[in-house]
Amino acid sequence: MPGINDFGGFSPSFSSNNRELNDSFRQLSSGSRINSAADDAAGLAQDTRFDSQIRENTVLSRNLGDQIGLNQISEGYLKGALEGVARARELVLQAGNGTSDAASLQPEADNIVETVNDLAAQGFGTEAEAEAFLSELNLSGSVEDNLTALDDLQGRLLERASDLGAQSNGLEARVNNYEVSSINLSAAKSRLSDTDYAQAVSEKSKQQTLQQVQITLQKEKNEQAGAIIDQLI
Repeated sequence: MPGINDFGGFSPSFSSNNRELNDSFRQLSSGSRINSAADDAAGLAQDTRFDSQIRENTVLSRNLGDQIGLNQISEGYLKGALEGVARARELVLQAGNGTSDAASLQPEADNIVETVNDLAAQGFGTEAEAEAFLSELNLSGSVEDNLTALDDLQGRLLERASDLGAQSNGLEARVNNYEVSSINLSAAKSRLSDTDYAQAVSEKSKQQTLQQVQITLQKEKNEQAGAIIDQLI
């Protein structure tokens, strides 16, 4: 009979059928069409490359995200420095109006100078001395000179904030590119290796039917062989 050998055992086709049935079960349980190189060597290699690229994109995106976070922290320091400059301008104008006591306002001005210099240094990410940003404000001195110094620092702070913002925008665009790339790679990986459940279920049913037929045929052959032996005894 087709598929059965002459010695009462199952033919090679039965073993092949059993392997294919096991493959169907494995695909259904794992959700993956490719579980080893035996399933699809070329597909496994491509699937591995997809995985590597997706992981690389994840790491690169994380690194860029870290830098964006650092930029945002620096922008926060710069914002604080700009607020200090704005308050210092108010003090300079108040002290110069001729009706306020400049000496009583000077302690706040000194504190603002120290704070602004610390914040500016953090915002620029340098080890510069405080005097590199804003020198001492003398509220009893020239209003024009004080305002010029504050305007100059304000310009530097705004320029630095603008540079950081532009850098962060560029980094975010790169992060988006990596994310889109990962989405596309994941889709390609899914098309390549994910189990086609309809096909797998159909194949499983087919192999189970073939296996049952072969078992039935083998059983009938064994019974016929037994009957012949009984007649010969």
